[in-house]
Amino acid sequence: MTKIRLNKYLSSSGLCSRRKADDFIAAGKVFVNGVRAKLGSVAGSGDTVEVDGERVITNNDKKHYIAFNKPRGIITSLSDLQGEGVKKYLPAGIRLFPVGRLDKDSEGLIIFTDDGDFSQLLTHPKYFKSKIYHLEYQGKPNKVGKEGIIKQFVQGVIHRGIKYKVDSAKFIDNNKIEISLHEGKTRHIRIISGRIGLEIISLKRVSIGKISLDNLNLSPGQIKEISREEVL
Repeated sequence: MTKIRLNKYLSSSGLCSRRKADDFIAAGKVFVNGVRAKLGSVAGSGDTVEVDGERVITNNDKKHYIAFNKPRGIITSLSDLQGEGVKKYLPAGIRLFPVGRLDKDSEGLIIFTDDGDFSQLLTHPKYFKSKIYHLEYQGKPNKVGKEGIIKQFVQGVIHRGIKYKVDSAKFIDNNKIEISLHEGKTRHIRIISGRIGLEIISLKRVSIGKISLDNLNLSPGQIKEISREEVL
């Protein structure tokens, strides 16, 4: 194996995405041959790479891509968390990590993989891979009509100095909105909804890239092995 950038080395091991690898490196958690790594460092098969004191070995075997219909009340974390984590739903013996997140109160499609490059393609904003959500709410928010709600989602809001907005939004039922975005921050849609005054009944991610819950035919709590090409 020729030397490659350290973030790619870590992602090819199935440990994390390239972006997360850069976070580990910047935090001083990664060592190459006993020397603390820097952003832009390289590594190869003859090197000893450690993260938080544990050795990382690249995995050149078959990569795995698992679609999961996450039920409400389940946390995306792979830790058990008193039965609330997703680990019990995933196949044993494979070191997987989630591509993105869904908060505990949200439900729907999430992908798990051991392919860091694939994760990078789905999550980095420059690749513009859309995620579609269905939001159902109740009540009359802030005395604005439906056009005002859609306008607020698309124009966005400022929360703690950060801009939250979506790519597009439209009503698909009386109190149900379809939302598309390619760069999601923590509680992204919920923050905008709260500013508008929407009382959310449910928030479900229904598609990622080219795949959707409909064409996968996945019930809540079910998983399905998919291919990289199906998503990208």
